[in-house]
Amino acid sequence: MRTIKTGLLAIAICLLASGCSTLFTASKKDTVSHIRPGMSKEQVEGMLGSPDYTRFDGGIEQWEYGSFYYVDSHSVNVIIDFDNGRVIALNTFNTPPVAPVPPVPPVVAVPSTVHAEQHFMLSNEKQFEKFYYCMKEEPFTSGRLNMLEKEVRHTDFTCEQCIRLMNLNTFDDDKLKMLRLLAPVLSDPENSSEILDSLDFLSSKDKAKKILQEHK
Repeated sequence: MRTIKTGLLAIAICLLASGCSTLFTASKKDTVSHIRPGMSKEQVEGMLGSPDYTRFDGGIEQWEYGSFYYVDSHSVNVIIDFDNGRVIALNTFNTPPVAPVPPVPPVVAVPSTVHAEQHFMLSNEKQFEKFYYCMKEEPFTSGRLNMLEKEVRHTDFTCEQCIRLMNLNTFDDDKLKMLRLLAPVLSDPENSSEILDSLDFLSSKDKAKKILQEHK
């Protein structure tokens, strides 16, 4: 009889823990939904706590909360922009589970007579995510551009990856600076229309279109 009671108690504890976890996630998601334009940094910090990352670009300050809550096994990051200490924008995006790393193929020696610089596209999402978060942790636009300039010497990027890197910047002018570096190394230029759609202003779309056309 004691064994049966012990088993039932263990099951009850597991169900309670699972329910509390779901409730905790729902509570944090609900808290984010109450963030409104015009709130102060103190109000946001009181609701969400201290951010994991902070960035500055001109007069804009950006706070990021990594893996703040979960939806369908995907962690959700929360990004909040402030101008003069007041909320002006909020954005959330899912971080998909990292795929297993495939075996690394053997390196083939390149004959010494070949001098062309070799490019190797980021072969899996894990490698790209590592570079992406290094870029995201760099607080200055100039620093991100320097990192990207070095990376494009030996790496190709998809249009989707290009958009994610460009969106690390708040302003379209800085996004276009990144596009000038990325346009020559796009592995799927047939999808470049997605890059144009990611920009907010018509003038920026026109400039981006010219940059892409130069490297067709």
